[in-house]
Amino acid sequence: MDLQTVIDKQAIKDVLDEYCLRLEINPFAEWLELFTIDTVYEVFRQTLRGHDEVEAMLSQAPHGLHVGGPARITINGDTAETVQSYMFVGNDSQYSNNGWYYRTLVRTAQGWKISHTKVKLQK
Repeated sequence: MDLQTVIDKQAIKDVLDEYCLRLEINPFAEWLELFTIDTVYEVFRQTLRGHDEVEAMLSQAPHGLHVGGPARITINGDTAETVQSYMFVGNDSQYSNNGWYYRTLVRTAQGWKISHTKVKLQK
């Protein structure tokens, strides 16, 4: 593995770590900064397109402890595909769930950003 790949993988891991942290403890706008403007987010049989649609739905999501598991990262030039397990323990346990995030990230002038997310719920 060359040095650039190591640097890219660490930068991508940082984005994935920030995803869970910012979603629960930062203002929602700071979480959205992790995504491209034209991001696509698939969850609960819905496809959300762009920051406005993602914010309209997910800013209303219940809060709790959001834990991202290990991630598999495959880089191909300025695009990366990732698979990451997660567990969400809701402040109200009826919202707790776990599953996998399938994401595409792209290299931008501002660093790696999430351009596509598909959430596969286990529960």
